[in-house]
Amino acid sequence: MNESDIKILQHYLKAEGLYAGDNDGKRGSKTDAAVSAALEARRAELPEGWQAWESKRRAIACLQLFCHEHDIDAGTIDGFYGPQTRSASERLRLLTRTGSLPRGFGDIIPVRANPHGFPLETHEALVDYFGEPCEARTVKVTCPWELRLDWDLNSTTRAIAIHEKLEESLTRILESAYALYGPDGIKAFGLDRYGGSFNCRKKRGSLSAWSTHAWGIAIDWYPSRNLLQWNSTRASLAHPDLDPWWELWEREGWLSLGRSEDRDWMHVQAAKR
Repeated sequence: MNESDIKILQHYLKAEGLYAGDNDGKRGSKTDAAVSAALEARRAELPEGWQAWESKRRAIACLQLFCHEHDIDAGTIDGFYGPQTRSASERLRLLTRTGSLPRGFGDIIPVRANPHGFPLETHEALVDYFGEPCEARTVKVTCPWELRLDWDLNSTTRAIAIHEKLEESLTRILESAYALYGPDGIKAFGLDRYGGSFNCRKKRGSLSAWSTHAWGIAIDWYPSRNLLQWNSTRASLAHPDLDPWWELWEREGWLSLGRSEDRDWMHVQAAKR
């Protein structure tokens, strides 16, 4: 149980008039006394023997109860701080801060299509379908809207360098996206914030494996708001209003790492996993 957990616990204890101290993230005697009062009022929801639990375990149980009361599943009310309780506490803090909860990753259902027979993301399959990395025959696809480099917003382009085998597919996707969202929607969702496409480089953290960017078959969108390890609770491109954007790609056989693995929401590629 960390400081943030204790702060949100204190927040809800204070809302019930049980705690009058500061929300300082420190579990002192005032917090423990308030926890005891809150648990006593909910004794019917607690397992037998809960009165004998040490104060830390009682505080965790109280946090679990507050999560459940806000329709956030923290698992069994047992006073143990496992991964489910930790995740539930994070969601309770988000709910308290924003007034609503994002949908869970399990509620996101990608379109499973592969009309062009894109290969699996293995070196052999990629070479067989697209050729050697860094030697791709790329073409410039014109984007219907102006793209701003995400790391230098004063630099703009409309040209996306992509493998020649993807020219028609990418053109269809971009034209459909522009028709769907229009210039205002494109800007509002940051779809004009471009992170690049063809790039002769290895995968991040690898000395040997080539990135799909090295074949010119991947594009990054809005990197600054969709960092590599951010999941759907933080990444801007996970917004439900962008489901149609991703479905345009998926119907053409492209793969969103965000929608398939809940990470690297900036990245879309013409290779399967």
